[in-house]
Amino acid sequence: MKNTSFTEYISKLKRDDNSIRKPTRNKRRPQTPNPPIRLNTTPPEPWAKSAKDKAELFATYLSEVFTPYDQAPEQDIEQELAKPIHPLKHLPAISLKTLKQEIKMLNPRKAPGMDLITAQMLKELPHEILTHLLHILNAILRNSYWSTSLKKSTNYHDTKTWKRPNRRFIISPY
Repeated sequence: MKNTSFTEYISKLKRDDNSIRKPTRNKRRPQTPNPPIRLNTTPPEPWAKSAKDKAELFATYLSEVFTPYDQAPEQDIEQELAKPIHPLKHLPAISLKTLKQEIKMLNPRKAPGMDLITAQMLKELPHEILTHLLHILNAILRNSYWSTSLKKSTNYHDTKTWKRPNRRFIISPY
């Protein structure tokens, strides 16, 4: 049926107006083979030749490969999760004097961080705001809670000959 309708369609086309070129071009191309498939099992399964058989074979393959995850918790993971998160040794609290010293040592020409607070702004803070900042910093140290913005910075402990050896250089990635 298909072949007869195609030959009838071709016979109506004329060479003079180049209408024969497009339909015959697709037929002259090599047809891509659609070979049968089968599962590599022992013993091998029969060949799947039709599209329905191939779909069923592929469905059984996917059902074997993608099995549901076992929801039973493993003992190693449960024990690791039961350990305390916070370190047992807490960092010492910061005093107001050391906070003022650190603020005084900030370079005013450095670019501000993600919060857009410059070193000059910190140097001009009144005493009351510094005490509130001190309470926040000590709460962070006491609870061992570090926000994501504090986790982004990288500490480099490289000492330079012309600087004090006990000074830490903190370089932020932003």
